[in-house]
Amino acid sequence: MTEKKIKDLTIIGAGPSGLFAAFYAGMRQLSVQIIDSLAQVGGQPHALYPDKAIFDIGALPQITGKELSQALMEQVKPFASTTSFHFNHDITEINDAGNYFSLRSQKAHFYSRAVLIAAGGGAFRPRSANIKNEAEFEGDKLFYTVNQAQDFQDKEVAILGGGDTALDNALLVSQYAKKLYLVHRRDKFRGHEFSQAQLKAKSNVEIITPYQAKAIRPLQGSQQVELLLAKSRSQESRALQLDSIISSYGFQANINAFKSWPIESIGQRIPVNEHMQTSLAGVYAIGDICTYTGKTQLIASGFGEAPTAINAITHYLYPEEKLAPLHSTTYFKK
Repeated sequence: MTEKKIKDLTIIGAGPSGLFAAFYAGMRQLSVQIIDSLAQVGGQPHALYPDKAIFDIGALPQITGKELSQALMEQVKPFASTTSFHFNHDITEINDAGNYFSLRSQKAHFYSRAVLIAAGGGAFRPRSANIKNEAEFEGDKLFYTVNQAQDFQDKEVAILGGGDTALDNALLVSQYAKKLYLVHRRDKFRGHEFSQAQLKAKSNVEIITPYQAKAIRPLQGSQQVELLLAKSRSQESRALQLDSIISSYGFQANINAFKSWPIESIGQRIPVNEHMQTSLAGVYAIGDICTYTGKTQLIASGFGEAPTAINAITHYLYPEEKLAPLHSTTYFKK
């Protein structure tokens, strides 16, 4: 039988609150594993608005979701040897095994002596493009996020969608792409009119409406793929030869996953006490997923809740350790 690797702490969620909690847990010398449903760190800010500016974080007049994720990862770096990341895992079960917790995802088990839930608005997954052969090309020719717009340099790209996410991605990628097609199933876009005007003014952008993507198929003897489009309420069709396809239909959250966990919930939130502890000893919650009197749903609030939770967790795991906070100026002595 494989020996269980029991960490001090499992953090569910690699968004801003979870990452800052991982940093502070490192200062408190806890071994940590961070689990997220997405394929990368950053949570909602990175997934939903990676290149939009955030203005309400102290001492940072302006920072994008992507930059915030990168900065937080840099902060965690000193504790890389005691911190592990596990992506594309949806935690479906948390079981109290007595002196540790057993957590189960759709493809693995995790074990730790304490749990910190920092899942934001819930486990996020990209909305499916609902096109034939979608799964076959995911991660190779078909993408759901734009992590590095430079990856599309001099390529022929199609972006699917009609909301702000699709328009923002189109504006970003069009700076690098040789040719960009924006495909929307309706005549009118839901996204901002100013973004639409900017795209219409670009010579390398072609807007295709009202068409819907139906299938992707390989092109014989080519590195490109063919995207088949069907015009809405018509028999007309088109085929685009492309290097990459970006499905920008947004994300959907599974906010009910924790309903089956052995902790109290109120609506779509988890109530916590002054130590950020849930109704189950050893399980804590911070960020948008938690609630208490006077709670504000801001990234800055999650940053304040993280040290409170980690100090309480440290004292819970090691009663001889102080509940009082550890100051970084004491830990990182030059």
